[in-house]
Amino acid sequence: MPDSAHRPDPVHSRLAELMQQPEEQIRLAEAALLIAASEYPNLDADEYVGRLDAMAGTVGKRVSSETDPFQIISKINQFLFQEEGFFGNTKDYYDPRNSFLNDVLDRKTGIPITLATVYLEIAERLRFPLVGVGMPGHFLVKHPYFHILIDPFSQGRILTEAECQARMEEVLGDSVPFHKSFLDAVGKRHIVIRMLNNLRAVYLNLRQYPKALSITDLTLAVQPDSLEERKQRAALLLHLRRYSEAAAELKYYLDQTPKADDAEEIKETLANLRKTIAQLN
Repeated sequence: MPDSAHRPDPVHSRLAELMQQPEEQIRLAEAALLIAASEYPNLDADEYVGRLDAMAGTVGKRVSSETDPFQIISKINQFLFQEEGFFGNTKDYYDPRNSFLNDVLDRKTGIPITLATVYLEIAERLRFPLVGVGMPGHFLVKHPYFHILIDPFSQGRILTEAECQARMEEVLGDSVPFHKSFLDAVGKRHIVIRMLNNLRAVYLNLRQYPKALSITDLTLAVQPDSLEERKQRAALLLHLRRYSEAAAELKYYLDQTPKADDAEEIKETLANLRKTIAQLN
């Protein structure tokens, strides 16, 4: 691993440790709050976990005798979207705060994946079996046994497969052909990685390259063997003119995958980088 790799950091270490747990032991809210701690170093995660506990406690009293999944979903929806006022942030979708669980709980708004996280965390506390659905362009949740597809971004609306396809095409156009497998369940690791990728994309769009680099470092803490993340890191370091560190990342990538499809392109970039470094010195 190159010297330019992310430095030891308590948040990185804790998230890496959490993500190494068996899937059923990964606490999604804790992982999401660790991501938020990259922006809010003094974040009191226990306070926000306590809020989720309290919300689930309120809903739990209303569904304790319910067995019909549609009725349970209806009561979760009524509580979250009618009483608590959570809503999908369509006006400022790319606000970074939509990606931080603490902000979502404070502001009652977010993007599909963070609102889905709130929904999943409530359901888990109720022992109501819901799972994430990693459809491209729009994250959903579903009941895995009754195949009920729920859109927390749209007030918990229940969608048909055709409506899911329409929603995906609305976001992505026809660039990605719809496939039924897009509605398969995804695990908590997948959700956390997608959260990180979404947040990095937001920072890149805002040209906040130092913050995008910080999220890449956090992603590498979770996926230390990801060579694609190494290339991402190198590109960000180039934007920040940290040429020696970028060169170290590219050399590491080539050492690990000398026959990669883009090896020649990377070699050329690395050679030009070394010339630039020599001239600067």
